[in-house]
Amino acid sequence: MNLKELNFPAHNAVFHISKGLIFNRTIAFRVRALYPDKNDKNVNIQNKERLKKRLFEKIMVMFNNRLRANKATNPESPYNFTEDYKKRMLISNEKLDIFKLQMFQLSSGMEDEFNASHIGGDYAVYPLTFVCEKCGDLRSIYPSDIDNFNPNSCLIKGCSGRYEQLSLMLFCPICGNVRPFQYKYKGEGITLIRRSKDSISTWKVKAKSRPSIDLFRLLCNHRDPFDIISGTPISTADPCSQKPLTVTEGSIYIPVAQTSIDIPSSPDIDLEDLEYVLSGISLGKYDFLENLGLSVDITTIQDLYANYNNPTAKKITIMMDPLLKGKSEEDQEKEWKKKCFIDKIEEVITEIKSVYPEAIIETLREINDYSALIGKLGTSSIKSTAYLDYISTLNEPLIKSEKKLEFAEIQRKYHIQDIIHIPRVTLVNSCYGVFNGINKFYDDEFIPHFDPIWVNKTDANKGFYAYCFPYETEGIIITLNKEKILEWLVNTETIPTKIYTSKEFFNSLEPESNEYAKIEILLHSFSHLLMRSSSVYTGLDLQSYGENIFPASAAIFLFSTSSINIGGLQFVFEHEIFNWFENMLFDVKECTLDPNCIKEKGTCFSCMYIPEFVCCKFNQHLDRDVFLGKTNRNKKGFWW
Repeated sequence: MNLKELNFPAHNAVFHISKGLIFNRTIAFRVRALYPDKNDKNVNIQNKERLKKRLFEKIMVMFNNRLRANKATNPESPYNFTEDYKKRMLISNEKLDIFKLQMFQLSSGMEDEFNASHIGGDYAVYPLTFVCEKCGDLRSIYPSDIDNFNPNSCLIKGCSGRYEQLSLMLFCPICGNVRPFQYKYKGEGITLIRRSKDSISTWKVKAKSRPSIDLFRLLCNHRDPFDIISGTPISTADPCSQKPLTVTEGSIYIPVAQTSIDIPSSPDIDLEDLEYVLSGISLGKYDFLENLGLSVDITTIQDLYANYNNPTAKKITIMMDPLLKGKSEEDQEKEWKKKCFIDKIEEVITEIKSVYPEAIIETLREINDYSALIGKLGTSSIKSTAYLDYISTLNEPLIKSEKKLEFAEIQRKYHIQDIIHIPRVTLVNSCYGVFNGINKFYDDEFIPHFDPIWVNKTDANKGFYAYCFPYETEGIIITLNKEKILEWLVNTETIPTKIYTSKEFFNSLEPESNEYAKIEILLHSFSHLLMRSSSVYTGLDLQSYGENIFPASAAIFLFSTSSINIGGLQFVFEHEIFNWFENMLFDVKECTLDPNCIKEKGTCFSCMYIPEFVCCKFNQHLDRDVFLGKTNRNKKGFWW
């Protein structure tokens, strides 16, 4: 295997080779840098500003929550970072300007193109710790010396052993630092004693003049690993034992990623108002545009704002309109707004803001993404076909009748509202940070050690970025019956009683609420069941799928991430919908690890998990019991 130059599929690059991630090829490597795209082969992201703001807000919330966690307020996350460290690292809204989106430099097939680079980044051996498999001689190699290091010859005189990379790192659960395993004492030779190679608890290290000590006695003093000179502590917590972690892909640094729906550009619309403008389109609030013979979509509204913000057009209009001459600037501004219809748009924005306060802006974004997918935002490039509309196109009456009956059975049995096929949509995969070390996703009180992808962590003011890969693909949307979900929430005592209409309830869902979390688990579990049972029909393996969950719209979106779209999801949509749903029941009702699985979390590798980089929640927020109602977690199942 050539380890000097490696290729990775672009569609899942964000999960494998974002800066700082580790990957394994015979030995372990770490990505040191990714180069900015100069080949210009990426699909264009139309609305970068919307994507940038959305990712920035996620980064700000997750990182600042980690910085502020302390023993008093978060017993499960007693990080106790120093005030100086928090002041230096805290991310504020002003830092949006130093947050950048970076595309991957695509290279395959362009080796012969003029001025095209076929290298997208660089990586290095990591960790640089090696141990002789025979005598246990432990060596930490400097990066500048690695090319001259011969692993086939032990440096201890008389030993005929060879070195192997020590696939072990130490993680501090308090300050979140992850370090290669190293032990030094007065320049003496160090020996790693491994009584059982596969049992880390038996490992010990020994300096020549000192007795051996076990790994768990190596304490972390919480010093800033990026400030080698002063070694200033970043936490006031007491020194603690470090957790040994095996160096495998996704076990040391876990990428935090998101898939977003791309929408047309809107440079003249204030980012603070954009989500409200989009929501007005999907809610049908711009009837006046239709009355004027204009299309009701984001492009039309962007054009109105562009005209309103054009000083030349404004000046000429005021000069040519005798009714505006001589009026105050304030009155002229009011009339100019009316002429551009901005006053009516602002009325819609004000109305929607009264329903969706700033606290639930993410819910609004989610609804807008879903509306864009099904074509409600007027994005002409996105076409969709509902299942009954597809049936109406069939010519054979018998097949039509059969499919209608099957669909009615699916709706009744699984509480499905609709199934929609999207033949072509632009999605953007983005990696905007990493979880360091252990992530107790099963513990609701735990705050993970999230880090943005820093330009240079020694100076947070140099900024941070997200790696993005836009691509075109197909997908299937499945919406659940909102009335049935509302009934189920009442039956499981998640909400006290059904006092809202389903529209009111879902439009006011807060992302931090218990009911939102319950719906998310329901939809996410349903999504995994469908993906796990679909390969036999689509020809796609599990690694070629992606998912988006829309709790506020009671919908899931399954899509292909394969670089070659073979139309597998369209085939299922047109020919195997009924069998697809029936086949997934095997994973719902029973798991080979029951009764433990259903009693503990209702999810495991045997019944629900998929590859972590495929799952939008990294195999979190899953539970088969939402459908079964066999445990105290759910007093009533959604299906039984």
